[in-house]
Amino acid sequence: MKIKRDIHDLLGGLLMTAAGIFFAVYGGSYNFGSASRMGPGYFPVVLGWTLAVLGLLVALPAWWRQGAGVTVQWRNLGWTIVSLVVFAWTMPRLGVVVASLLASLLALVPSAMLLRTRLIVCAVVTLLTVLIFPLALQMSLPIWPWN
Repeated sequence: MKIKRDIHDLLGGLLMTAAGIFFAVYGGSYNFGSASRMGPGYFPVVLGWTLAVLGLLVALPAWWRQGAGVTVQWRNLGWTIVSLVVFAWTMPRLGVVVASLLASLLALVPSAMLLRTRLIVCAVVTLLTVLIFPLALQMSLPIWPWN
């Protein structure tokens, strides 16, 4: 009798655990500090171990649960990778606005959305990207091509 495990949750939980352990170990190289005076390593270590535990809580029950087979959506994966490469290449040259707009448009190519909906989604993603990274976090990123 072949047991078919819930491979989606199992892999997802294990990847969450691996990412959490990576960030916790990497953040451990910085000064940890205390809860009242947090050092630069406090946040990645605490969140990393939290993510690792949550990943185990997702993966362990999936080991005993039956699930469906895995189907890789190659077209979606391909367009996502293309959009990330385009964002990385255009962001220093054209700025955050143009790069995030292009990347979100490319990521939505395999979607069945109407063009109007796609443009609204891309505009919202671009607005949030600009508000969060260059403005709220004050990262030194060019917003426009002429910056």
